Amino acid sequence: MELVLGWKDLVYLGSNLIGFLIGILLILFGVRKNKANILIGLSFLFLTYAVFLAFLIDSGYHARIPSLYRTGNIAALLFAPLAYLYIRQVIDNRELSFKDLIHFIPAVIYLIDFFPILFFTSLEEKRQLIQSEIQDPTVFVYFNQSRFFPSNFYTLARTILIVVYWFFSIRFIYRYGKKVAGIPQSFGKEWVIWMKIYVYSELMLFLPFFILARFVDSSIGYDLIHLTGAFVILASGIAMLFFPKVLYGFNEFEFMLDEQKQKTKLESSDYLSLEKELQIQEQLNQVLFLKKKHLQKGYTINELAKDSQVPAYLLTVFINRKLQTNFSDLINQQRIEECCQMMNSGKYKHLTLEGMADLCGFSNRNSFSGAFKKFKGMTPSQFQKTQFMVTEKENS
Repeated sequence: MELVLGWKDLVYLGSNLIGFLIGILLILFGVRKNKANILIGLSFLFLTYAVFLAFLIDSGYHARIPSLYRTGNIAALLFAPLAYLYIRQVIDNRELSFKDLIHFIPAVIYLIDFFPILFFTSLEEKRQLIQSEIQDPTVFVYFNQSRFFPSNFYTLARTILIVVYWFFSIRFIYRYGKKVAGIPQSFGKEWVIWMKIYVYSELMLFLPFFILARFVDSSIGYDLIHLTGAFVILASGIAMLFFPKVLYGFNEFEFMLDEQKQKTKLESSDYLSLEKELQIQEQLNQVLFLKKKHLQKGYTINELAKDSQVPAYLLTVFINRKLQTNFSDLINQQRIEECCQMMNSGKYKHLTLEGMADLCGFSNRNSFSGAFKKFKGMTPSQFQKTQFMVTEKENS
């Protein structure tokens, strides 16, 4: 039988080559430098294997390798959890635990369901099963041999599973991206850029399918789920070549050490001239006293750096050395001063303490009361009573 390859076959095989090489490199360098990279390397290999099985099905060549029958879905159920665990480990520095076995339950359920097919069915029987469905790839991935679930359950459930892990992964990445935005160091930003490319490319695994599946024929529907996996590997794999620090395992521990060295260097050697101090003070006055940005909940030093157009590390040096305080105390003190002015104005008597705390940028009443007592020596209620007594005395 002559081997004939179309453009889709070339896309599948090209992605297999890149995915296999990237996966192996990630694992090898992960063993040597950064253990977390083993997780993303395995994720790449599992996705690559699943795409290889999709190629065998789409091309009709699966009957030549019957031993691989129904193994592709195992890999497809594993790649998304592994990618998520990698992202979590890098960002939170959280090692794998026994509880993390929960992420592999879908793959275990599939293994149990297809155990007779995988281990007790002869190669000839597998070949016959392949030949009975291979003419229609869409029917092939209905997994009609399932003992527990209805036809097409696994394809839909797997796609939904990928969506869930995609959502939690993107939350981690954006949270981390905000943390490193103001740090003058390259690795954290490089990692975030590559991970955004990787995670956004994963949109191809489910978004086209959910949008177009009802309006296209079955062969295109198959491509929307499986050929898109090849494009994910190509996009993220090629992109990784432009971020060698990620590929070769420059780990987060090294990044944090470099960051700390940078901070130490700045603290020991950075000198703010009088002109620079006046400039920073003027920028802070604009942001805090005129625009009152500090009244925003969760206001961070990176946001202050963006609003004032002063680098975060210079703001830190100025606040620590010149103002003899820290960012958190500076913001909270300004909030309390603003709150006292509001109370004295008499315009906000209708507000509860919770309402006043919210208006002044505090996330809850406890943090509001704690900051008030720290900077005014009394609670908000005591301050209100004091002001009431002063007003009564003036009016009498």
